[in-house]
Amino acid sequence: MGMFGRSQRPAFKPSVYQPGKRTRRMPRWLVLLLIGIGLGAGGVLFLQANYGPPRLTAEQSEQLQSELNAANLDRQRLRTQLEEATKQRDTNQASNAQLTADLAQARTRIQELTQEFQVFQDAVPPDPRGTDIGVRSGSFSRDPGKLDYQVLLMRDKADAPAFKGTLHLAVQGVYRNGRSGTIELDPIDVSLGRYQVAQGTAEMPEGFTPRSVRIQVLDPSQRQQAMRIYYVRG
Repeated sequence: MGMFGRSQRPAFKPSVYQPGKRTRRMPRWLVLLLIGIGLGAGGVLFLQANYGPPRLTAEQSEQLQSELNAANLDRQRLRTQLEEATKQRDTNQASNAQLTADLAQARTRIQELTQEFQVFQDAVPPDPRGTDIGVRSGSFSRDPGKLDYQVLLMRDKADAPAFKGTLHLAVQGVYRNGRSGTIELDPIDVSLGRYQVAQGTAEMPEGFTPRSVRIQVLDPSQRQQAMRIYYVRG
């Protein structure tokens, strides 16, 4: 029985040193990776320290911030000025448009007045003497001690230079005692382009009743250019 007995395996006894087991080492690729990372970080630091932009001091940073703030203020000021200039431009454009419209309206009105004046000129009886400068109409009315007058002078040549001369009014009438007399009014300056109206009120002597008025237009040489006689109403 003893010879055919079950053989016994040696019992396992752990050892602290385990000399028979291989030690696990760090993979070579990991070592190379760590070395590369270290060299790269060192290179970056080296480049920043030697070739990168210098770091600002606290004083320089504060000065830079002040300059940035000033630049922002200038930008805001310029933006405000630009907005004001734009508004002014828009206002000017609107004003110019209104002025252009007013000018066109004025030109249209001038054309209408020119046509109306032509009709008016054709309707006014011509001076019987047929001269270029004529007395087209005269209106005279009397009040006690006064004479109201209105004289229309016209010329046929529209493109001729303005006529310079004087208008003379000689008032003929009678005094209270029956004596006849003539009152010469002060000459009226004439600058006649197409037409001119002379009107006003003249003082008459006490007791004098105007009956008629002789109208004369004289040139600077005192030569008569037009003459008509009108009766006084009233």
